[in-house]
Amino acid sequence: MQWSMKRKAGAAIGTVALLATAACGGGGGSDSGDGPLTIAWTSTPTELDQNLYGGNPDVYLAHAHMGTITTYDLDVPADEIVGLEDIKPGLAESWEVNDDQTQYTFKLREGVTSQYGNELTTADVQYTFDRMTSSATTLQASISMPTTNVDPAEPVTVIDDYTFTLNLTAPSAQALSLMAYPNLGILDATEIAKHTTDADPWASEWLATNSASFGPYNISSFDPGTEVRLEASDTWYGDEPDYTEVIIRAVPDGSARAQLLASGEVDMISEPPIDQFTTIDDSANASLVSNPDVFRHNWTFNTTDPILSDPKVRVALNHAVDRDALVESIYQDRAEPALYPQPSTLFDDQPEIGTYDPELAKELLEEAGYGDGFEIQIAFSAERPGPYAENIARLIQSDLAEVGVTATLNGVASVADFQAGVSGKKYQTFLYTERPSQPDIGFGLYLYLNSKSALNTSGINLPRLDEISVEVLKTAPGPERDALTEEGLEIIAENVPIASLVEMPSFVGLADSVGGFKPLVSGGFLFDQLTRE
Repeated sequence: MQWSMKRKAGAAIGTVALLATAACGGGGGSDSGDGPLTIAWTSTPTELDQNLYGGNPDVYLAHAHMGTITTYDLDVPADEIVGLEDIKPGLAESWEVNDDQTQYTFKLREGVTSQYGNELTTADVQYTFDRMTSSATTLQASISMPTTNVDPAEPVTVIDDYTFTLNLTAPSAQALSLMAYPNLGILDATEIAKHTTDADPWASEWLATNSASFGPYNISSFDPGTEVRLEASDTWYGDEPDYTEVIIRAVPDGSARAQLLASGEVDMISEPPIDQFTTIDDSANASLVSNPDVFRHNWTFNTTDPILSDPKVRVALNHAVDRDALVESIYQDRAEPALYPQPSTLFDDQPEIGTYDPELAKELLEEAGYGDGFEIQIAFSAERPGPYAENIARLIQSDLAEVGVTATLNGVASVADFQAGVSGKKYQTFLYTERPSQPDIGFGLYLYLNSKSALNTSGINLPRLDEISVEVLKTAPGPERDALTEEGLEIIAENVPIASLVEMPSFVGLADSVGGFKPLVSGGFLFDQLTRE
């Protein structure tokens, strides 16, 4: 309880400070028509180095200050996600693919410079990939590049000052999308060289609080974990953004963020709390904006647990949950029941596994030797899936009681402790979230279900599923890839290592004066595409 009180006090102080600043004209909403874009996030990055992943805000911010080889084409229907096919030129003006789809040859735009006046060349591309692969533990080296079949021995080959190839060991459906991901943004190697030392050859200390790239915005000030200020780059190759200044502040308390938006003190908020949806919609200055996403809230089973190692038990527990009741009571009918092994936005015709069928659950438990039930623990954190996690757990607890299973709840106050427990597979079951950063069914299969993936938190280890998840990543889109995917989905349906509960749209609280917003599957958005309405 003491920890919760401290968190609330800190949030209140931050909110008072933000309101005070806005009242003085130093960072409020943009009602004047020419003021800054002011955003309240749940948290802001504690560092800027793209080699260090500190959470989703790192990625969100990188969309502003990192220039990428390709970028996302937002000209998609409102009811669709920005997918693998929605990629257009970024820092590269064009590209070609060889016959076996293992080499992408990119031609950089000429004359593009960073804020430091250094021209973009392939030397910057080479340096960026060298730096990202300087450690096997970076997000890029451990997940992003391996799941895209990037050749670890020679990721890129420089041809001339403006031409290079991205080298793959096998075809990849997400190669172009990978090059649009902001954590693979290109660094200004010339500027960074000025800040290297013998003890710090990659200038990690300098890049922790400074940015050197070719993006639409430059970071004008950075207060780790508290505030980031951006200014539009005058060397950006694209159109000048409508908002020449952006202020992003950390406001951890969801109700406080909603209040700031509804009162017009900020222009955008992240993760609007469900219990504040109506408040935002009813406000005179803002509205709740939702878009389709690949985001899901899950109940994950530890498949190494003596009881949960039996697939029949996991399938039974999956059928014991009334997802419609969850959607109605917890999510206010703003989400959809998760009925399939993978997000419905990524693949059609999946086997339906999330139906509520307590009688079937009882039959399966009887067959598994647990006709008299058993005890189970559900761990959860207010960080993921959110402050309503305990309410979700209690509804599941009630559903399980109907099939003879007794659930005890374990709310973990410390986010760090909870994450360590998830990563270390210390919990019997736990509530969590998933949002694959690439809008590709193969990426999701590998990321969460391959036994060698660092994000396989269920501990599932199925040799055939491992084979399929690797082969899908190596197979070009088409009937062969679809057939492999369908086989993998059937295996998941028979084993259910993760009981997905709901499919969440992407929600953002947005002032009526802001247009051009389209979410990406990274959870972020393109800052330079926002418009004044």
